[in-house]
Amino acid sequence: MMATKNSYNVNKNTSYISPQKFFTLLGKNFPQNGSIPLTDGNWKVKDTPISHPLFRILVMAWMLIHLSLLAPPLVLANETTLKIAAIFSLTGAAAGSNAPSVQGVRSAVRKLNEQGGVLGKKIQLVEIDNQSTPIGSSVAAEKAARLGAIAIIGCNWSSHSLAVAKVAQREGIPMISNISTHPNVTRIGNYIFRVCFTDIIQGKAMASFARNTLKARTGVLFVDLNSNYGIVLSEQFKRYFEASGGSILSRLEYKDNSNLRHFQQLVDRVKKSKPDVVFIPGFVESGIIIREMSRAGVTAIPLGGDGWEFNDFFKAGGSELKQGYYCTHWTRQDSSAPTLEYLAHRQNKKDVWAAEVLAVDAVNLLAHAIRQAGTATDRSKIRQRLSQIQDFKGISGSISFDKNGDPIKDVVIIEIRNGSPLFHSRFNPDPNKGI
Repeated sequence: MMATKNSYNVNKNTSYISPQKFFTLLGKNFPQNGSIPLTDGNWKVKDTPISHPLFRILVMAWMLIHLSLLAPPLVLANETTLKIAAIFSLTGAAAGSNAPSVQGVRSAVRKLNEQGGVLGKKIQLVEIDNQSTPIGSSVAAEKAARLGAIAIIGCNWSSHSLAVAKVAQREGIPMISNISTHPNVTRIGNYIFRVCFTDIIQGKAMASFARNTLKARTGVLFVDLNSNYGIVLSEQFKRYFEASGGSILSRLEYKDNSNLRHFQQLVDRVKKSKPDVVFIPGFVESGIIIREMSRAGVTAIPLGGDGWEFNDFFKAGGSELKQGYYCTHWTRQDSSAPTLEYLAHRQNKKDVWAAEVLAVDAVNLLAHAIRQAGTATDRSKIRQRLSQIQDFKGISGSISFDKNGDPIKDVVIIEIRNGSPLFHSRFNPDPNKGI
């Protein structure tokens, strides 16, 4: 765990007023016969001789100004609304895959406000665009902190959530990601949570499915070297696939996910090696790779992770998506009461994907924790209540957090048949069992 509610690290980007500049602003020369007190890493003032009372007063004034710049923003008790920041990609390369998450957050907030809000306060949703980059995500998190958000919902891509989580932890702001699966997201600290399973779990699930259900003995990996998600998920699949007796024949790497010619060259290598399965833990480009595999006559079965779970993937693969399997967090074919109730209010049910439902669960779970904490302003109490969540009934299923802020829940396996996603089975990620 990292910083707790009363622990704040110095922000290197915070404006700094040097003692020399401070005296210049006062129209005075910096004293030569006395040194300004310096501080060590624990903010303890070192002993330094000071020869003039005025200098002592000016030094204290300088320190108060400097420390005030480091103080975290307060959530005011008299706020009439409850401010929640939603950090997602509204522009840029990730905007398409982030759209379901944004839809889910808006839907959940709208319904809560229609019901009177939380603790008598309407939710003020502050949407902040991370511009599809980790740097933009960090900037967005800083903005959420400045605005005094009580909590952060997001992000979608793991590389974005890793950047936001560092700021949220430092500032003591509870954060819930709906669909960032990189294991390290919640390892950043005790203010960080998620409502989705991790890449360790889905890598294990797909390796188990390949070995035990498909009876695959050999596989090939595709890896996007620019994707934290793809790198970690491919590593986990390889780990569990080989641990159960399978063999990975090759690891095919790419950096440009729009380079069709390079994909065709990699597909030629797949065709020559004749694996039983091909694991492609990407996003839209996974559909393109599968399309090219089909056109090249590759007979290996394509497998993927939850990055396949949105419209753009299916559009990219088109009619060539004849067969394949991927894992996800929820399915429209779920017959539970929460799922049926949510879908009843959606006009185009085919546009509802797991990321949207998980975003709804993230907002509702946060609202539940706020009610349990009995405060809309004390972030530390809200964080404590989040850490104690057990058996919360979400649309995606029952959610209980482990010690890391990760949910304990099943993995859904989806079969692609002639371009359509169909429920296949569930995988129970029992940590005490192998695959």
